[in-house]
Amino acid sequence: MDNKNGIKEKDLRILTVCGGFLFLSGFNTYMERTAKKIYGGAAILAIGAFIAKLLGALYRVPLTNVLGGEGLGLYQMIFPLYCLLLDFAGSGVPNALSKIISGYNGIDKDKNALGVFIGSVKVLAVSGIIGTALMLALSGVIAKFQGNPNAFIGYVFLAPSVFAVAIISCFRGYFQGKMNMTPTAVSQITEQAVKLAFGLFFAYIFMPNVPLAAGGAALGVTVSEFITLFALYVLYKKDKKKNGFNFVYDKSLFSKNAKQLFRITLPVTLLGIAIPLSQVADSFIIVNILNGYRQDATSLYGIFTGAVNSVVSLPVAVCYGIASVAIPAVSGAKDGTGKDGASLTLVLTFVASAVFAAALYIFSPLAVRILFSSLSPSERGLTVELLKISSVGVIFLSLLQTQNAVMIGLNKLYD
Repeated sequence: MDNKNGIKEKDLRILTVCGGFLFLSGFNTYMERTAKKIYGGAAILAIGAFIAKLLGALYRVPLTNVLGGEGLGLYQMIFPLYCLLLDFAGSGVPNALSKIISGYNGIDKDKNALGVFIGSVKVLAVSGIIGTALMLALSGVIAKFQGNPNAFIGYVFLAPSVFAVAIISCFRGYFQGKMNMTPTAVSQITEQAVKLAFGLFFAYIFMPNVPLAAGGAALGVTVSEFITLFALYVLYKKDKKKNGFNFVYDKSLFSKNAKQLFRITLPVTLLGIAIPLSQVADSFIIVNILNGYRQDATSLYGIFTGAVNSVVSLPVAVCYGIASVAIPAVSGAKDGTGKDGASLTLVLTFVASAVFAAALYIFSPLAVRILFSSLSPSERGLTVELLKISSVGVIFLSLLQTQNAVMIGLNKLYD
């Protein structure tokens, strides 16, 4: 197919691929010369995030085949509120801990890092329990207002994972603050792999009861989070043993550690809830509006949130590696190079996300044919159009997460 300028779609694909290779080779040289530590940490997280998101995107393919459009819609309806509760339960903690720990130096660095980590675990355990209780208590009411009461089963099965994710965020922030990105990458892959296995298993055995099968897929998420939590705990114990560091937590420091954590987490959380709040609003508005015009409202919502958003989030997740490493790199810079690192991460994010956005726009028909072949022709056509429209969002979402990380690293929390 030719576009208005007479350039063939095949040529556009070739140019996009070549541009990606040129970007990688050029920036690899530049990064080696200017910021090896940033590049290395970002690469580890980017690879881990890419594999994790790829598993998550591929998970939607068999899950859609098992649940169908209706079941996928039910499955997707529960996640906006879930993500919102995660934000309040501590999604800003990894960035906050990374900021605090990377700022320590001297002989007491390890002691201070462990102190604030243990304090954060105690605080987040409480917030995680509260989040779980709220999700259980509100499950029926929320599902009814969303337009499909059957979604309450998924809320019940997913609720315990709020507690697990809250504690997971503490472990990830602790390791990232020490510029050790491997545990976060490993945990992300573990999370998705276990979710894929158990989610499909529970969904399959609970069919043909569609609401229960959708809840079973949510139960797979809960299982994956607790297994991931255990894996991070094992890595944490190995890290302590490797460094030969024995530490007894000083309970008198709990108040100080909690205040320090809240001071940084509060603005990060307030900023982070903007997108989850809009998604919660969508989960109420979209299905209820479509119910007035279509019989397949839940299915259409599942296509948009389950198929389209999962593909869009894949390149954004790759750029997340740059954002995560920006905080300790900028905050921990002692020689006045923090702003240089900030500029570098923003430029890298823009170039990478622009290449990804172009590739997503051009290859969206191919991606839909490969990933979502089980959808009807009309649903596939709708998915392609939504992907093309959403492709530009890759740039803005990627820049947003990196900009937020840079502002945290520069200690400009309220700017």
